[in-house]
Amino acid sequence: MSDDAPIRLHRSSVIPDVGFVHGFPERAGGVSTGPRASLNLGARWGDDRANVTENRRRLAAHAGYDPDQLVATRHVHGTAVWRHGEPLADDAEFDGLVCNTVGPVLGAFAADCIPLLFADPVARVAGAAHAGWRGTVGGVATNVVDRMRELGSKPENVRVALGPSIGPCCFEVGPEVVAEFTAAFGDVPGMIVDGPNKQHVDLRVATRAQLEQAGVLPEHIDAAPPCTRCEADRFFSYRRDGREGGVHMGFIGLT
Repeated sequence: MSDDAPIRLHRSSVIPDVGFVHGFPERAGGVSTGPRASLNLGARWGDDRANVTENRRRLAAHAGYDPDQLVATRHVHGTAVWRHGEPLADDAEFDGLVCNTVGPVLGAFAADCIPLLFADPVARVAGAAHAGWRGTVGGVATNVVDRMRELGSKPENVRVALGPSIGPCCFEVGPEVVAEFTAAFGDVPGMIVDGPNKQHVDLRVATRAQLEQAGVLPEHIDAAPPCTRCEADRFFSYRRDGREGGVHMGFIGLT
């Protein structure tokens, strides 16, 4: 994959074009090489920091924001959500971020986990989150909505887009993970799917159920992204490539 390929950016129809900058980039258009070719946006797994910096610069230029505006934290598969204005150390660990100020662009990293973007066009609040299976079970999406409410949002005005992530076709899990989802969500239709060997979990179904329980309207949820593991030419995937692969980043900010 050459570094002169164009950046391809997914945008969701549920997030207004006016008032927000947002998107989910595919893997083309960067300078990283090997299994991380080419628009790898995370440095934790060993890519050269200069590559990641240039990739983030290219993405920002393509999307129309200053790369220095990016606010991103270390994700730990948890449920903690940072609110703009609170202290934020360089090594801060948050899986969710919310903001009601023009300027910051919130980033959520993922490579099979779901990058979630939140937008309230009424109260003018944005949010982003990283949701793997542990974060989903723990309620990170609900926590983002709760922290947006602190900034004046009403759940019925919040729009949520789920970015490219591992689909139920590929998310094979053991019985202990199935038990965690059943305990957290109950019997949600379509959440647990029988596979040829093990059962599969549909993280999108679980996330939608959680958001609706939090008061987000069904028509304000975009929950049908492509599967990262299935499409190696378009997306990074931890299950497919391990730590030798790259990382995506969903982003959103107020304009």
